[in-house]
Amino acid sequence: MGKAYARGPTRLVFEEKDPRGYAEFHDQLLQHDTQGSVLTMRGVQRERPSLFELEAGFRAMKLPTLVLCGDEDDPTLEPGLFLKRTIATSALQVLPRCGHTMNIEDPDAFNRAVLEFVTWVDAGRWWERNPETMKGGIIR
Repeated sequence: MGKAYARGPTRLVFEEKDPRGYAEFHDQLLQHDTQGSVLTMRGVQRERPSLFELEAGFRAMKLPTLVLCGDEDDPTLEPGLFLKRTIATSALQVLPRCGHTMNIEDPDAFNRAVLEFVTWVDAGRWWERNPETMKGGIIR
């Protein structure tokens, strides 16, 4: 289970970018309990609703939200755009040359993004998106 999960398409960029870091990640993942991992996949990840099913709740959210995706984590790009378009108080940041484990693939970029977000929120500079910007056109 661990080997297949570690070699998934969204993790290969990590191996290319940082072979030593990827090897450490891989080895730690292999130490996870197989039964626990399977039960988590079956009981949590398979059974939870998709983000798209939660649209009404997201539209009602007024909390500052930062959506982070790696540009090589294809399964998160469309959901990331969906969240950006649905949560009026959100921002989307896509980290270049990152897969699904961007916090360990590029911790400096990840930490900078989070620090900037927290700084803006703490300073009261995070605002709700102007509804006019959500209409999708370049010209009105």
